[in-house]
Amino acid sequence: MSRFSDIFYVDASTKETISADLGNTALSQGIGESENATIDWLARRRTEWLLVLDNADDPTLNLRPYLPRCSHGNILITSRSRDTCVYAPQSCQVSDMRPEDARDLLFKTARLEHTNNIEALATTIVKVYLFLLV
Repeated sequence: MSRFSDIFYVDASTKETISADLGNTALSQGIGESENATIDWLARRRTEWLLVLDNADDPTLNLRPYLPRCSHGNILITSRSRDTCVYAPQSCQVSDMRPEDARDLLFKTARLEHTNNIEALATTIVKVYLFLLV
């Protein structure tokens, strides 16, 4: 059982892919057709949703317009660029951690339930991250 009411994945590699994925979310939820419809809807939606902005590797791409302005919900930005740390209220360097410690940190910060499926996914994320650092 996930602690999130909904999980929305967005390809954040370009403005066009972000716009398309957020627009598709608006269409699938029946709330409109645009990226702004999704962003506004998430800002008003008082549930524990998760918005994953994946592959946000372009340091020149401003992600702020795509972040719902609210104090609820959850946003996870994946990137190979350290420049995306500007969007985090706090960040933690994990390159010098043992893989098990990095996995546990991921569980703690994401407040994820320890299940076999989620643990396997978290372990994979940590392995990929550590591989990219090499």
